[in-house]
Formats: sequence, C-alpha cells, structure tokens
Amino acid sequence: MKTRNRFLSLAISMSVIFMLILTANHATVKANLGCNDATIAGTYGFALTGLVSPSFKGQPQQIGEFIPLAAAGIFSFDGNGTASRSFTASFGGQISPSNDSGPYKVTSGCKGSATFPDGTWRMVVIDHGREIKVINATPGILVEGVLTQQ
Repeated sequence: MKTRNRFLSLAISMSVIFMLILTANHATVKANLGCNDATIAGTYGFALTGLVSPSFKGQPQQIGEFIPLAAAGIFSFDGNGTASRSFTASFGGQISPSNDSGPYKVTSGCKGSATFPDGTWRMVVIDHGREIKVINATPGILVEGVLTQQ
C-alpha cells in the first residue's frame, strides 16, 4: 500500500512539473511571436529580382511589356522606424548604384512595410528577424526577394 501511495505521489508530482514546464514554454513561445520595429534592427544582405512596367495603367499586362530588374546590396533598419539601403541594380541591363532611406513599421503580427522612392515594400519577419521576405507592393512593379540578417 505504501509503495502504491509513493508511486501515485510521484506520478502526481511529475505531472505537475510537466505542466509547469509546458506552461512556461508556451508563455515563452507567445512572447517570441510578437514583433516591433526593434525586431529587425540591424543590417540585412539581399538579392531581389523581378519585372517593372513603365507603361502600367492598372490592367494586367503581357510579360513582354515588362523590363527585367535585379538588385543586390544591403538594407539597414535602425530599430526606431527608419530604414536605409545601398545597392546596385540592373534595370533592363543598365547598371546603377543607389542609396536611399525611408520609414518602416513592423506590427506585432510580424508583418510590416517600408517606403522608399521606388514604392512601398511589404515585409514578413521570419525567425525573430533573422530573415525578411519582401515584395514591392507598387502597381506595375513585380519585384520580390529575401533579406538575410548579417
């Protein structure tokens, strides 16, 4: 009988400890899901590719009406809502270096946006800011890529 009570007591204690560990891990996971501007503070390397239509008028266009675009460089986020970037772009084969900056915002749902002279970029923050998936959400521009934290 004493052995059975000890076993029952040990089983209950282990169950309580297990539940405490699960609760603590769940709270940690929930805390890690939230994002803000500071989540992506730092420098990210990137390569982007896509197409740009200089004649876009709001209606779907044939692929032949677009000019290819590729770019590589760095995005930097200051953690307080200002982003800058330095990159080299190939627009239809014409090579151009560029530097600019603009505001950005990251929501608690780990989505965000950044505004630069070439339009608004939509972002999804991955793995606590180690990676950011981006797409230029400006009509007539079909450019997407991945920013990787350096």
